[in-house]
Amino acid sequence: MTTDVDNQKEAAETSSLALTKGMEMMIAGFIPNTRYFDSRFDLLQVQVDFLRKGQEDIKSQMEKRFEQSDQRLNEFKIQVDKRFEQVDKRFEQVDKRFEQVDKRFEQVDKRFEQVDKRFEQMIASIDKLSEKLDQRDERSRAFTIRMFSIAITLSFIGTLGVMLKVFGIV
Repeated sequence: MTTDVDNQKEAAETSSLALTKGMEMMIAGFIPNTRYFDSRFDLLQVQVDFLRKGQEDIKSQMEKRFEQSDQRLNEFKIQVDKRFEQVDKRFEQVDKRFEQVDKRFEQVDKRFEQVDKRFEQMIASIDKLSEKLDQRDERSRAFTIRMFSIAITLSFIGTLGVMLKVFGIV
């Protein structure tokens, strides 16, 4: 059975416990407990998870954009390669055309060489012809002078005969 002493002891302990719990509450109001830290850490974890999700979203969007850019660059490269192939083909055609033009110039050069040879032949022929004409002119002049001399001599003799007849000498 419990005695008054025991009851008093128990009451003193209870009041000291009550005092201790009151002080604990008062102290807990100023100093945060583990539940406060747990809730703060949970909030931080949620924010970190949100940031990570945002970073992953940004990373996936960046990867999609880089894939699109890579695809566009590849398409552009393909178009540029096709265009260069067309330009190369065109240059080949131009080169072939220049080869044809070069052949044509060679033919024209050969034709000019033939024309030059023909002109040289014509000049030589004209020189020979002019020499022949010069010789013919000299012969014609000599003949003409001889004929003129004969004609004048005959005219002189005729005039002399008329004069002799007029003067009655003959």
